[in-house]
Amino acid sequence: GIFKANVHAIKIMGFGIVLAVMGIFLLLGLNQTAFYPSITALQSSLTIENSSGSHYTLTAMSYVALIIPFVLAYISYAWYAMDRKDIDEAEMSDASEHHY
Repeated sequence: GIFKANVHAIKIMGFGIVLAVMGIFLLLGLNQTAFYPSITALQSSLTIENSSGSHYTLTAMSYVALIIPFVLAYISYAWYAMDRKDIDEAEMSDASEHHY
C-alpha cells in the first residue's frame, strides 16, 4: 500500500498535531481570548481562566493523574497473567457449573 513506505510518519505527524493543539491553547490562554464567546453578554464568554476548576479540584485531579500509571500497570500485569496459559480441551469439557 501507499503507507508502507514510511511507517514512522504517524509518530512525526502525531507529535506535530500535539504541538499545534498545545500552541492554540497557549495562545488562547496567554491572550485571555474567549474560546467560547457569548452572544448575549461578552463578559460571560468562557476563557481558560474562568472555565477551569477550583484549586481544590485541580489538586485532586493532579493526584488522580499520578495514580493512573499504577492502575494501567496493574491492568497490564493482570492481563498478562491471565493470557499466559491458554485454555485447553480438558478445561472446556469439565462438567462443573462455571467455565471461567
